[in-house]
Parts: sequence; C-alpha cells; structure tokens
Amino acid sequence: MSMNHGGVRQRVISVLTAAFVVAALITVPAPPAAAGVYKYLQPTTWAYTDSRTPLKSYVNTTADAPVGAWLDDRGRRHRSRSYFSFDISSYRGTRLMSATFSVRETEVNDCSATRTWELWRTDRIRPTTSWLNPPRAREKVADIGGEGCGSYVGADLTEAVRAALARNETTLTVELRVPGRLEGNVRFGRRVEPDPAVYTEYNTPPGAPTGLKIDGKSCSDSGELFIANTTPYLNATLTDPDAASGGGSSVYGKFAIWPVDRPAERVETPESWAGYAPTTAWGYTPAGLLQNGVTYALAARSRDQDDVSPWSAECRFTVDTVRPSHAPTVTSTDYPDDGGSHGGPGIAGAFTFSANGDPDVVGYRYGFWSPSEFVAAETPGGSVTVDITPTSPWSQYLYVQSVDRAGNVSESAAYEFNVRQTAPSIEDTNRDAWLGDPRTLVFRPGMENTVSYTYQLDDDAEQTIPAGTDGTARITVTPAADGTTVHLFSTNAAGQRSQQTWIQLTPRTAPVVETTDFRNGPDSVPVGTPGTFTLKPHMYGVVEYVYQFDWYDGTPLQTVAAGPDGTATVQFTAADIGQHSLRVFTRTAAGVESDPTEIAFNASSIAPRITSAEYPEWNTRGGPGIEGTFTLTPTAADVVEYEYQFSRQPVRTVAAGAPTTIRWTPLDYNTDTYDGSVMLQVRSRSANGLVSDWYYYRFWINALAPTATHDKEWPETAHVGEPVTFTFTAQLPGSTEFLYTIGDGPEEVVAVGPNGITTVQWTPTGSNFYHVNVYSRTAAGAKSGRGHTSISVQE
Repeated sequence: MSMNHGGVRQRVISVLTAAFVVAALITVPAPPAAAGVYKYLQPTTWAYTDSRTPLKSYVNTTADAPVGAWLDDRGRRHRSRSYFSFDISSYRGTRLMSATFSVRETEVNDCSATRTWELWRTDRIRPTTSWLNPPRAREKVADIGGEGCGSYVGADLTEAVRAALARNETTLTVELRVPGRLEGNVRFGRRVEPDPAVYTEYNTPPGAPTGLKIDGKSCSDSGELFIANTTPYLNATLTDPDAASGGGSSVYGKFAIWPVDRPAERVETPESWAGYAPTTAWGYTPAGLLQNGVTYALAARSRDQDDVSPWSAECRFTVDTVRPSHAPTVTSTDYPDDGGSHGGPGIAGAFTFSANGDPDVVGYRYGFWSPSEFVAAETPGGSVTVDITPTSPWSQYLYVQSVDRAGNVSESAAYEFNVRQTAPSIEDTNRDAWLGDPRTLVFRPGMENTVSYTYQLDDDAEQTIPAGTDGTARITVTPAADGTTVHLFSTNAAGQRSQQTWIQLTPRTAPVVETTDFRNGPDSVPVGTPGTFTLKPHMYGVVEYVYQFDWYDGTPLQTVAAGPDGTATVQFTAADIGQHSLRVFTRTAAGVESDPTEIAFNASSIAPRITSAEYPEWNTRGGPGIEGTFTLTPTAADVVEYEYQFSRQPVRTVAAGAPTTIRWTPLDYNTDTYDGSVMLQVRSRSANGLVSDWYYYRFWINALAPTATHDKEWPETAHVGEPVTFTFTAQLPGSTEFLYTIGDGPEEVVAVGPNGITTVQWTPTGSNFYHVNVYSRTAAGAKSGRGHTSISVQE
C-alpha cells in the first residue's frame, strides 16, 4: 500500500534497533545489582479496519498496519485503526515493574505533521473484526504524540497490564488510532510495523522453601524426628521461578521455631543471604532456645530483592539430649573373648550387639579403630547380629556404641578377641642358588585341615596344588634375573581361605670378596704394605672381574681375567690410613654383568710413637720455662725424617736417628684455652717417599701461677680512699717480676722480692668490685699462668 499527499509519496524506513528504541522511549534508572526478569511480548493476533470496506476483516495480514487516513492509488481516502493482542498470562502471580508498548513507523504521510495518536484498551480481536464491527473500546491508556518521521514510538502500559491481571484476564488488546477530530485528515495518517512489542520487567516471588533439615536430618510433620542437640544447624532449599527464565536475584532465608503447644513463643532467626536460587539456606538455632524433651515446629521463608515467599509447610522435631545409660553388650561364638585364637584373617564371624534394656536404642556403631559403621537394631531396644571379617591376625579390639533415636551414643564397649595367624609359611631350600638354578619352595600350613595351596608367580595366573598328608606341598621355581615374587594362600576343608603371604626370590649374582690381609680393625695390613683380595663368582660363565678401589673418590675402573676356576686375585696398597673401599662385579663372555659387591676396609696406622718423661701423654706436668724431651719411635720401615708441630708453632723437620729426640720448652701457659693443653703431632717419611699418617700427642703443662692475697679478707671490704695491700707469691722457679692488673687499670710490673714474695699497695678511688690478675715472668721470658683475687670497695 502507498499513500499520497500533495502529489508527494513519502516512505520512511527506520534503521534504529529495538534495544535502542526502548532506551529512547523511556528513561529507566539503572537496575540494582540483582533486578527482575526482562521480557518482551509480540502480538499473538493483530488486525486493522478500513472505512472504505466497512464489513471486511483484515486479521493477521502481512501488510504494515495503517493508523489514521490515507489515500489509495486512485486517490480515494481511507480511515483505519490497528489492533494488537498480547498474551499476558505468564505474568500471573508476579510483580510487574514496568511494561512499555513500542512500535516502529514505516510510512508517514506528512513528516511536518505532529504525530497525534491514542492508545486504547479494547476487547479481543475476533475473526469478524471490521470497521463496522470493531473490538469494543474500554478505556484510553495513553496519548502518543511528538514530532518526527519514521521512528520508534512507545507508551507506558504498566498500569494497563497490572489492571488486566487484577481482572484475571489473560490477554491485553490495544487499539492504535488517530483521534476523531483528526482521523480523517490525511496529513496525520501513518503506517507501523504489524509486530509491535511490549517490553516488560517483572519479578516472581520465591517459592515456599522445601526440604527442611535439622542437623542434616530430613524434617517430618509427624513429630517422630529426634534431635540430640540444643543448637542444631538448620537448612532448607530455596527456589526462585525467575531462575528458569534466566533471571532471578539473590535470595535470603530465615527460620521460625516454636514449641508446638506454645505458638506464642515463636522465634525467628535473623535473615541471612543464601545466594542465587536454587540454593540452600543455612541457619543456627539460638543458644538457650531448645530444651530437652520438648517438641518443636520449624518453618522457613525466603525473600528476593522485591518479594517474600510464603512460609514453608510446618515440620516437627523433638529434642532428646539424654544418651543411652549403658554401653552395649558384645558376644560372638565365632570369635569368643576367651583368650584363645579363633578364625583367621579373611574369615567372617558373627557378632551380636545388645542394648542392655534401653528401649530408645535404634542401632549401633562399631569398628576396629573407632565406632564408624552403623547398623540398625532389629527392633527399638533390640539386638542385631552382624558379620565382621578380621583382616589381620593376633589381638583385636572391636569398639561398639549404642545409638538412640536422636543420635546420642553410649560409652564404647571394647570387645577383645584373638585372630589366629592362618597364613602358610614358605621355606626357600636353596637361598644361595645361582642365576638360572631352580629353587625348591616348601609350603607349610598355618591353619588346621589345609587341603590345598594357591600360589601366583608375579602376574601369572594363580595355580592350586593339593596339600600332602602332612599338610605341606612343594614347588620348584627358577627365578627371573630381576627376581620373582611368589604370593601364597591356603584353603581348608571347610573352604575357608587363609591370610596371604609372599616371598621374593632374587638370584644373588654379586661376586664373593675374601681377604685375610685387610680388615676393619687394628690388625689390618699397614699403610704402604700390599694386601691381596680373592674374587669368586656367583654366576655361571664369568670371564672377568671389573673392580675399582676407593670408587667414591672417582678412581678408574680396572679389569682382571677370571682363572680356570672362575676366581681371580687383586692387590691393593693403601697410601694413607683410614677407610678404603672396593667395588667389584663380574662379566660373562656374552657381556652379562652381575650385581656389584661393595666392601669397606682399613689400613693400619704407620704413624710414629712419642714418649716423654717431662710431659707424658694425657698428663699434666712441667710448666713454663721447663724443658721437655720427646722421643720419636717409627712404626714404618726405612724412616729418614720426621715432621712435627707443637700447638700454635710452625711445622719443623728432624732427621731420623737412633733414637730421634726433640727438645721443647714452653715459654708460657696456653692462654688460648686457659687449660695449658698442648698438641704435638708427628708423622714420618720413609726412604721410598712413603709418608705416614699423623700421630696426635696431647698433654698439659702446669700453670705455676703466682698466688694473690690482700689484707681485706672476706667478709671485710675496702673503702674508697683506704689503702689495700696485695701480696703476690711466685710459683714459677726463677721468676724475676710480676705483671698485674687491678680492675680495668693498666698492666703494672713489679720485681719479685726475697723468697719470691712481693707486696704492692693500692688506694681505690671509686666503689666497685675489682678483679686482680697477676702473672710471674723469668729473666729468660718464661711466663706463668694467671693468678687471681678480687676485692669489693664501698664508699
């Protein structure tokens, strides 16, 4: 269809998008973080009417919808109105927040004419809808005006949709027309798309919570649920119908609890955020609210950002915090508690648990480490028998607790019984067999009436052999080079299987190393003396030995051929004392290598020995200025010289003599250690260049320290300004002077008096506790150890 006005045809095509149009039509504030569901509706039916064909129906045509007056190609004037029906049934039970009618103009007769429309609510469109039989107009819902040409046009339908829903209507039909005074004026006629939209935002209230639980137990409305806790945690499932539409917001949950016979005491928990539906709301019962023996009702409610759900169906529970008064009784005829051994690992036994007359007991918890498994009693307060299979032998403890209807548990009963060791034994009759040699295994029973043995070699299939009249059996196995594992169990005449056992058969291919020269003790051959090792094979076809002395130091590998009997010998001369090592393996003509053998051994010391009359080893003798003579005795052959060193002194050399002696005079007491200790270390060198290990010779010298006294003996003290007399007595022979300090004062020197005694006088100038240190020294420079005294000075 086309329209003419003033001889000019005007057709307008909009390029605006629907999303932009809705934003342009109505200014809506930004939605909150969690908003309602956004949805748009398109007409289920549409129609227009034409005054020139007053009885003709135009329902659901493909033409654009005419509004107002227009001219046909012959110049005849028409008047039209358009009707659109929308299905609003899906909004029942929701909170409608907004509804916006939006339609796009496709043709405008005169863009200079101001748009003048009315939007009316009408009755439904019928197949007979026409100009003379239009839907009945009910009320005007909006005036739509504004200048513009070919744009999206909209109107607020929120109240109209709400009102229709309040009337329980499922369809809303609107009429778009030009008001009567202008309806015949062609300038105001326009056309729109036949599929306008109604953009909505709505929220559906959350559903009533379901799946209420108390401490993880599903709630019941029968009052038969019992809780053993006065502060149980609560949870319920929250749903939001909007979630299925891609919407929904955060939901919050709260709980209400009250005694069933005192509803006025209802308490509601604080509301808490639960997340996005579907989700679980959690809550905790306030302390002090629940009392033992009382039956309570529980309900839950949820809320989203706009609406609140109904309260859930009521459920009931009873608080019972009294635990069973007695531990259960445990009995078993298969595994009696009689001190004997019974059954075996893998052999099930029947155990009976009894409640000892407590009618509230509904089950039992049991287990070997802790009561973790649960079994229900046959009747409330009754017993139950369970089959339990021990997995290990010897003494076992089965722990059992009674459990009442609320989940309270009794004290544990500890039932002790012994499980017989049933695993058979395996004897390897040829443990020293070489690689490739068969080995005979003897199986012996571990339980009575054994009739067969089942064994498995590595991952091969199981094989079963009968037991002999003596209960034993034998098999022959040739182990693989990397070993073979044999798993074994037995079966008795009753068909019961024993515990499984196993053995690892590994051929030992490492060679045997023998020596009578080298040992790990002091009687090993000494450093510099060759010793012999004999190498023997432990596998067939050995043609050579590959060996390495002190292999951890990276020494090179060496090879020696095997003799006709498969053995070989190698020699080793230790260059120093201490531990040495030998690593050796064999090799066949085909290049097959054995496992290595590694041994450690020592070479005996060849360090020289030291003796001294003046300064014997591990003794305290002599003193500063007293000469000592040290005699050196070799243990190695052809010694030509010695190296020696006294503590803190340079290394010196002396030629070997018969005997060899060195002289040494300490000039002072060892002030480094304050104990007079001296270390003399000596080693020898032979004519062939062999150097021995060091011999360490420790001794101590006397301090020969002077004595120091004063005339203010304890408990008397000196006073400031009062002279104090100190008396020093030399102990070092030939002392000519004393060196002393008082407190932090400088070192003073005073001559030794007659009989080695000297007195000095000192006048303190301040109160303190003073240490006095004193040494004596000879004319030759020998210095004694430290003498000491102290004195307290007061004001």
